[in-house]
Amino acid sequence: MSPLQYTPLRTLIWKELRLAFRDKIMSTLAIIIYTLFIASGLLTVLQYQNDQQSRELSNKKFRQQWEAQHNNPHEAAHFGTYLFKPLNLLSAFDPGLNDYSGTTYRVEAHVQHEVDYSNAERNDALMRFGQFTLALIMQMLIPLLLLFISSSALTYEKESGTFKMLMAQGIKPSQLAWGKVWSNYLLVVFLVMPIFVVLFFVVLCSPSGIALLGRFLILLCGYLLFYLLVTLTGVIVSALSGTSRTATLTVLTVWLFSSILFPKIAAGHAADQYPLISRAAFNNNVKQGFLKGINGDAPYHERAEKHYAALLKKYGADSAAQLPVNADGLMLQYNEDYQNKVFDHYYTALANTFNQQQSSLNYAGLADPFMSLKRLSMAMSGTDFYHHQSFFLQAKEYRNNLIRKLNLQLASHPVKPNESYQASPRFFLQLKDFSYQAPTLLETLYLQRLALGSLCAWIALLSMALYFITKPSLQ
Repeated sequence: MSPLQYTPLRTLIWKELRLAFRDKIMSTLAIIIYTLFIASGLLTVLQYQNDQQSRELSNKKFRQQWEAQHNNPHEAAHFGTYLFKPLNLLSAFDPGLNDYSGTTYRVEAHVQHEVDYSNAERNDALMRFGQFTLALIMQMLIPLLLLFISSSALTYEKESGTFKMLMAQGIKPSQLAWGKVWSNYLLVVFLVMPIFVVLFFVVLCSPSGIALLGRFLILLCGYLLFYLLVTLTGVIVSALSGTSRTATLTVLTVWLFSSILFPKIAAGHAADQYPLISRAAFNNNVKQGFLKGINGDAPYHERAEKHYAALLKKYGADSAAQLPVNADGLMLQYNEDYQNKVFDHYYTALANTFNQQQSSLNYAGLADPFMSLKRLSMAMSGTDFYHHQSFFLQAKEYRNNLIRKLNLQLASHPVKPNESYQASPRFFLQLKDFSYQAPTLLETLYLQRLALGSLCAWIALLSMALYFITKPSLQ
């Protein structure tokens, strides 16, 4: 196709954009959208600063408490500490599961905690309606406005009688349809790109900006692909509808089903197909597994007695007082290791169920591109299930290593009967802080390959549908 054949399409696009500006459609949408963005942005910034300040103060406080201790190492293990999942600007853009799954992990001896203390637990409105964020506007409100605009693109031409005039000038139905697609798409791109540009510079200037840049660009591409998909949907509905009223009702139904109903149905189906046991039942399994043993192991008291006897035999001693080590520390660590083994045993089955649920939702995203966008957005923001799981596993490993160091420190200092070893602050000072390493961009992209594939496949499918629908529906 020669460049001259693109002239009608370019003329149509330019004409639609001029009409949008002349009819004040652009200014009206801009006022609505930027008002929402400003309100959401202010709330997001305030929430982010509050959460970040709270984390920094808490980390500093807990660190000072550790460094100031002059205590028995195992008593310090009972005192414990808290670990916080680091925040970044993208997680503020799309909080994802953070508000519901929590971002805080409790470190404590003898107990394996889960990530907890979610914002939704303390906020009934958040539990019911979700947080008013930039991602919510991008995912829900912008597509709704775009559907309303694009759904009347072709019906307006038919109702106003200008369609036949355009055909008489030699414009093909497919050119008219694609002119509507690109003009409406560019209209929304012009509106949202300033927001993304501001986000780009904010992310770039943040402490971890370089590391987040790749994620931000993938996020931007995902939203732009989704808006093109939404525009195609609206124009196809417009081509198939006889009136603008019918088209508006149709796209509203499509939006409600794809954005609200289907995701809830898919989540409910995943939960029913791969049910999870309750937290109380899981904790009871871990407790009973430790007391009674798993995989044919002896109960708690028999295991402890056998290990104690082996310890005496190893050092050729008749009692704990003759040992060159502190038996309490070694016994505590032995029981800790077995409890970790029991926890991992039951958690493996639980993690498999979580993964099955996530896999089900990934495949559901193939049928609903909105779900694919939402999952891609959470993944790039570091607030999806896989990032939550990554934080939990790293926090658990840190907890196990910390408790081991405390118990072994106790074991390395034998004491006389009725005495207790007190570790100096110097020992607690050398204990390292928790450092969370988020999954790499390539790992995250691989996990979200179905989401990206879904968006691209739906665009290709709707493009072909528009080609075949346009001619017969516009005659």
